[in-house]
Amino acid sequence: MDKKMNILRAAALAATLISCNIFAGDAVNMSVTGNIIASPCIFNGGNDNMDIDLGNIQASNMATPGSSSDPVPFNLLFTQCPTGTSSVTVSFTGNPDPVAGADYYMNSGSATNVAIGMSEAATGALKGTGTSITQTIAADRTATMAMLASVRSFTGGATPGSISAVVVMTMQYN
Repeated sequence: MDKKMNILRAAALAATLISCNIFAGDAVNMSVTGNIIASPCIFNGGNDNMDIDLGNIQASNMATPGSSSDPVPFNLLFTQCPTGTSSVTVSFTGNPDPVAGADYYMNSGSATNVAIGMSEAATGALKGTGTSITQTIAADRTATMAMLASVRSFTGGATPGSISAVVVMTMQYN
C-alpha cells in the first residue's frame, strides 16, 4: 500500500505542478485603437468622371500673350451627405503647365501654347495642383462648389488643335 500511496502522491504532485504551469503566465496589455470618420457624400450623382466641355475657341482669340477664353461654369455637387459629415475638402492634382506654372494644368491635346485653368467662381482663386477648397455641408445635406474652367495662352500664338487635361480631385469628408 505504501507503494500505491507514493504513486498517488507523485501523481497528485505532478497534477499540481502541471496545473500551476497552466495558470501561471505573463500579463499582457492590449491596446485597441481606431477612428470614427465622417461618411462620404454622393459626388456628381454617383458618377466618378466629370467632363467639362470648353467648346470651340477661335485661335485668333488666343493669339495675344495673356489672352484667355470665356470661362465655362460647372459645379462640384455633393448630395445625400450623412449626418455627422460637416464639410468636404477637395484637393486638386494634375500635370502643371511648364510655362504657366502650378496654377494651370498642361494641355495634353494637340493645341499648343495654351494651359487650362480652373478657379472658384466666387473668388476667382485658381485651383491648380496642390490646392484645395473646403465647403460646409448645408442643412439639406448638400454642398455645391461653383467653379470655372478656361484656357489661357501666356505666350500667345496658340495653334488650332484639341484641348485636354486630366485633373484628379481627392475628397476628404470632415
